[in-house]
Amino acid sequence: MHRPDIIPSKAASLRTLTATMAVMCYLACLAVGALILIDRAVDAWASGLSQEVTVQIRVTSDSDLQADINKATELLEATSGVVAVADLGEEAGKALLEPWLGSDGLDALPIPRLLGVKIDETSPPDFDALAAALQEAVPTASLDTHRRWEAELTRMAGSLSILSALVLLLIGISAVAMVISASRAVLEGNRPIVDVLKLVGAEDRFISRQMDRRFLSTGLWGGFLGLALAIATFLALGYAGWAASPGLAAASRGLFYVPTADTWLPYVALLAVPVAATILSLVTSRLALTRMLQR
Repeated sequence: MHRPDIIPSKAASLRTLTATMAVMCYLACLAVGALILIDRAVDAWASGLSQEVTVQIRVTSDSDLQADINKATELLEATSGVVAVADLGEEAGKALLEPWLGSDGLDALPIPRLLGVKIDETSPPDFDALAAALQEAVPTASLDTHRRWEAELTRMAGSLSILSALVLLLIGISAVAMVISASRAVLEGNRPIVDVLKLVGAEDRFISRQMDRRFLSTGLWGGFLGLALAIATFLALGYAGWAASPGLAAASRGLFYVPTADTWLPYVALLAVPVAATILSLVTSRLALTRMLQR
């Protein structure tokens, strides 16, 4: 025969605690997911920038553009550490200028030509020496290693990571305070039941075990409900269109589906949230119940 629980599962105070846990876990999972996405974006940016540099060849009135391109290409291909050189064509320069100047009248401008240079990451060339050699062989050429942009992107991503971590910390502090308050409300609302059990001779260990079971169930329900809502949010970001933000959509899908060396990390990090919520619920309820039983 099934024995009724000390605290009914449909108690209003218990439902409030479950809702509180679910909301806090949902926000925490979003913050954890954002941290993972930012870290992956930084790695992808740094990897892409370290694999390629760009040579810009300016157009002047007294220069032969094609001859300059040929000289620069020959010099680059003869340089140790350079894997491949590709002329990106006139359209690449126009594409860079269009967002700023528009497409009208670009044909009349002396648009520089760009050479994409793929670098051997394990044995990169001496960029200072390469820039000097390019300047000597082709005075209109200049080397852009993208290091300044890489530093800026890394700095920005670091700031976003710190911000996400602070948000996660604030969510954790708020969750602790709200769960403590909700747990006390649950126990205080059912104090008469606890008093009756003590009056009839129930041991503190029995009462604690019954309470732990109820709060374990509450923590798991709230935690995994918040986790499910967070996963649904990331999937919605990935598959519900977002034509204006294709990068965000791809990153959200990649959080679970892209096979990388750290594929396990999102699952472990997100699963840690409901586990932490359950432990928090158990510890908070046990401390509050201990003080109640000692009165």
